[in-house]
Parts: sequence; structure tokens; C-alpha cells
Amino acid sequence: MKSRHIRISILLAAFVCMGCLPIRNVANACTVMRFSFDGRIVVARNHDWFFGEGLLVVNPRGIQKQAISPVQPAKWVSTYGSVSFVQFGREIPFAGMNEKGLTVDLLQLDQAQFPVIQPGKHSVNVVQWVQYQLDTAATVADVVASLEKIYPTPMVPSIERVHYFVTDASGDVASIEFLGGKANVHRGNEIQDCALANSTCIDSRDAFRQQRWRNDSEHRYYQAVCQVQLANEDAATADPIQYARQSLSKVAQPGLTQWSIVYEPAKKRITFSTQTASNLRTLDLDDLDFDPASDALTVDVNKDVEGDLLPHLKKYSASDNARIVNFAFDQTMPKSFVRTAVKQLVLDYPATLSVVGESTAVGE
Repeated sequence: MKSRHIRISILLAAFVCMGCLPIRNVANACTVMRFSFDGRIVVARNHDWFFGEGLLVVNPRGIQKQAISPVQPAKWVSTYGSVSFVQFGREIPFAGMNEKGLTVDLLQLDQAQFPVIQPGKHSVNVVQWVQYQLDTAATVADVVASLEKIYPTPMVPSIERVHYFVTDASGDVASIEFLGGKANVHRGNEIQDCALANSTCIDSRDAFRQQRWRNDSEHRYYQAVCQVQLANEDAATADPIQYARQSLSKVAQPGLTQWSIVYEPAKKRITFSTQTASNLRTLDLDDLDFDPASDALTVDVNKDVEGDLLPHLKKYSASDNARIVNFAFDQTMPKSFVRTAVKQLVLDYPATLSVVGESTAVGE
């Protein structure tokens, strides 16, 4: 396993230095909201992207990992089991919830600038940061505290520009974005704190306050905050999940909204549909076995079923992972040696994971 990690780190560092990871440019995308229906917390997220292929992955706890990062990669053991949504392979999710009810969502932010890693600090790839937090944090406070020791680091700074929306079962919520190399945490319980799109928090809140928006992202944020504000009306509290899904419809982008995901952190339940498979599917995390000895499980996000997903989960396979990884790379990177090599690194990564038990250790 150690030799695999060394090979990954060396190749990633080489590709970053070469600056040769061209990726298809895509439209700004995604909107997320956190509602409180008379104290019942619900989080809703649209995943807007130019393709919708992917896997839902059940990740056991007690798994030893090393970050996909060329600079001082972090090492850790997953403390919590989780369910995540991936398009570029296992362990590289855009969204998910863990067994403590922590939700982490990644959204594009063009202005993002991540910090240079300092001596004594460790890094995680900006997308894998989602899985790192699902593995190690139980609360928003845990995520914020981790910013002192673990930095999200892009392989390609010009492409991997994102910010994060994090909530927990208590109702705490934070938006985390890196601007000018520094972490900016916007945390609170006001309605403006409870939504995020693809503009900075400051620009988004200015647009809401002035009721004027300069782009689609600010408009979606405005609509999302309005939906959060109305969440305690009788019609909304009568069926919170339906209201959350209706709210997602209001901020959907035609042709781009691929997945609509609703989390219930206190119930540890996920409900979702996709553009390809519109039937509602649910998964209760309390029904899952996250024991370290348990298998990782997957299901295609576009599997055309309805209701409880539990009977449709199957043991993770490298072939299922390869199917979505190959598709994603075909869609986003032109044919080249670089694409082949980086894709192979992603395909090889799950083989570096090992079961060690319940303890956790970050860094070295």
C-alpha cells in the first residue's frame, strides 16, 4: 500500500508542476438550502452538472486513508461511516451525510483561492475534503476546528475552485470558502446563512439585501433564501420533504440539474431523485452496517427503482467504479497521456484503503 501512495504523490506532483490537466469548462452550478420546519432540520441540494452518471457509496468506519494530494498529504482513519455521492470515483464525492447527521456539500466558486501548505500542516484534495470531513467530523464545530490543521488543496488551481456548505443534526450550519488563500467561515442561524449557490457569501448576501442580482447564481441564492424564510408556514410544515423538493425545483437549471438530494440529519435519512430516474429513492443510515469489517456498498444513482434503496445496494466493485470514472474522464478531459495516467491514479486509489479499526489519526 505504501508504494502505491508514493507513486500517486509523485505523479500528482509532476502533473501539477507540468500544468497539464486540461478539463472541460462548465457552467457555474449547484444550490443548497437548510430549512428548519418548527425545529425539524432538512437540507436540500441540487447537483447541477453537464452529466449525471454516478454512484451512491456506503463507506464503513475504521478505514485507513491517505489523501490524494501532492503536498504533505494527510493520513487518517475514518471515525464515522457515511453515504456519499460520487462521479469521479470512490472517495471523491461532491456530497454526502455521515452516521452522526453531518452533511457536507461542495459547490463551484470561481473566486476560490486555496492556501499554500505551511510546514507542519497537511492537505487533502479539495474534492476529497468532503469525504475527509464525513470520515472525521460529527458537527459543524468539528469541521471548523479542522481548518487549523488540514488544508484543502487543488491539483489544478485554475479548475478546482469550490466552496462548501456544512450542516449537522443540531441545526448548526456554515459556509466555508477560501479567498485570497484564507479560510472564510460564515456560520449562523439567520436565513442568509442557510443557503449557498456559486457566488461568494458576501456577494450573495448583498444581492439578497438589495433584491438585485448580477448573475444566475445570485438569483438562485435569492430564491433559496426566500424558500428558507417561508419554511415555517403551515403549507410547508405539513410536508417538509415535499416543500424541500419544490424549493429545489424553483432553483433548478434546465438541462443541468442532474440530482436533487434531500437530507434529514436527525433521522439520518437521504431522499433523492435524478434527471434520468425521477422516482424518489430513500436510504436510512440507521439501517446500514458501518462496522469496519463490513463491505463498502454501492448503487448506481440512476438505477430505475423507487422507495427504499437498501435491497438494491451491492458490494463495491472495481468494475462499477471504473465505469463511472471512465465516463467522467471521457466527458471532462481530452485524450492524452495525462488523462490516462491521472485516471489510473483515481482507479487505483481504493486499493490503497485498509481496515484498521475504530481509532483515528490525522497527519503524521
